[in-house]
Amino acid sequence: MLKKTFAVVATLGLSVSIFGGSASYAQTSSENKLEEIQQQKAEEEYKAKEEVQLAEEVKDDSVENIEEQSEELTEEVADLDDEEYSRFMHNYVSENNESTEEMQEKLDLLGIEFVPQEEKNVQTMAIKDPSSLSLSVYSSKRVGQKYWYLQTSWRSKEIEFNPATLDVVSMEWDPKIGKFYTATAGGKGVTTKRDGSKRLKGIYLFNVNDDKTIFDSFASVQVTKNKKGWLEYGAKYTHTYSSTKKTKTGQAGINFDSTGPVGGYSYSVTKTSYVSSWPRYNENAVYLR
Repeated sequence: MLKKTFAVVATLGLSVSIFGGSASYAQTSSENKLEEIQQQKAEEEYKAKEEVQLAEEVKDDSVENIEEQSEELTEEVADLDDEEYSRFMHNYVSENNESTEEMQEKLDLLGIEFVPQEEKNVQTMAIKDPSSLSLSVYSSKRVGQKYWYLQTSWRSKEIEFNPATLDVVSMEWDPKIGKFYTATAGGKGVTTKRDGSKRLKGIYLFNVNDDKTIFDSFASVQVTKNKKGWLEYGAKYTHTYSSTKKTKTGQAGINFDSTGPVGGYSYSVTKTSYVSSWPRYNENAVYLR
């Protein structure tokens, strides 16, 4: 009798285990489906933004057609606020196969002075599956405005599966030539302002959540002219990842460096025993008249 009772209990235990596993699988599948639906909705909402549609319209249209609509399009660009304008430029510049001359010609018709730079591919160092990240820096100025946008955009082909602390990206510039005016980050919490305490020294820091699917993968500072001359500027992206397991520990520790490569400050990420990182840097220059 004891053996029979034990057998029944064991069978019941097995049944609970099986159905428990099925429930867990169903729950995970449901969560993944919900996440997929939310992601699709977020993407649709993003593509519906006027500035994103405007960027795609300018990218896809010919110079001749843009010239015919120049006055109307210039007004649309002028009406964008700083975040919308930075988003417009990010979407226009990213993954654009046009020549530099064609991009400049189109933007000139919209009242935008544009200083582009070719994207550089950098190899990430994720644990299992290295991916390619493109990092570009460029500047632009709308007609009638007194400040320049110094901007960086980045795109990763894959989401980081071993995230650690939030990634860090800086905009750095020569404060003797350019004076800080304000800073702009993308929405939805992907890129957020982190530290502007050294903005008068030529550096502004942003946090980047690389554990999210990235739409607004850009950061921008706006600067006015301190004096006439070549303004050197750059962006430094520091990617952090777990060297042991998936973990999140908030912001990475930061040390400032007073001898940055473009004449202002730069930074480095504080090392820890379980978080690894690599920095990548890209630079450009614009003449302030």
